[in-house]
Amino acid sequence: MAKNWKDQISTPALIVDYEKLKKNIDTMAKFAKENNVFLRPHIKTHKCPEIGKMQLKAGANGICVARVGEAEVFADNGFDDILIANEVIVPSQIQRVMELSKRCLLRVCVDSEKNIIDLNRIAKKNEVNLEVLINLDVGMGREGYEPGEPTLKLAKKIAEMQNLTLVGLQAYEGHLTPMMNLEQKKTQTEECMKKAVDTRDLLNNNGFDIDYISTSGSGTYSYAAKVKGITEIQPGTYPLSDHHLLRVSPEFEIAATVLGTISNQTGKKLFTVDAGLKAVPTGDGKPEFKECPKCKIRVMSEEHTQFKAIG
Repeated sequence: MAKNWKDQISTPALIVDYEKLKKNIDTMAKFAKENNVFLRPHIKTHKCPEIGKMQLKAGANGICVARVGEAEVFADNGFDDILIANEVIVPSQIQRVMELSKRCLLRVCVDSEKNIIDLNRIAKKNEVNLEVLINLDVGMGREGYEPGEPTLKLAKKIAEMQNLTLVGLQAYEGHLTPMMNLEQKKTQTEECMKKAVDTRDLLNNNGFDIDYISTSGSGTYSYAAKVKGITEIQPGTYPLSDHHLLRVSPEFEIAATVLGTISNQTGKKLFTVDAGLKAVPTGDGKPEFKECPKCKIRVMSEEHTQFKAIG
């Protein structure tokens, strides 16, 4: 690439380092293979079919998505094994699930009796048999069903449904990702996974035949995958990574950066760049500068960031 390639790009722009991207993808695929777990990357970070194809080529078994629309886009691009790692509640979206399930292997998560009944009703209308996973709450508190006996009760409800088949459990321990104490993170991840494995064993002791447990993310995968009984991991952030993940999973390099142009000098060592809140997410804190790590952000607005140069 030409030395002045930055001058040829309109800013703000998302820049992806291909070599780092490929290295990250290969690192995760190698780990999954060595630890005998299936790899089902969550595409929630990149949402890019081309990157998804790189993940499949490296050894991924399928993908996870968060929304029905994402599943449709990836199915349109040739992906044929998709898990919607959320509940699909709205009837119009359930109808789209049924239509999509005729084109690819599509599974969804459930965590309520009402949703099970709605899914079965619309599946029956469409002459579809839909595979589902029970979404467990193993400590995050965001969604999911209580492990143990309550999940057994829900599983029995699914078994009553003519057009639904229970194929597994999902257990996500994302609340542990930010933990910096690795020993505590390992212990708590194992405790979360034990809830899922014990629940699966409870179901199997009561007439079910389930092996499939899908779990974990980019910040805890290395612990979860080594728990006996876990069959699949769902990391999402790792292909592109970020400073947040770098602190807890340094094996993944930051492959995505936002390129901006300094448009003004507004004071002594104060500068304005044309990348603001619309270009740079701040959910995990203020962005950091790749080529000026000591620079400090003063204020961010929709289209601009003012920063102070240090040093």
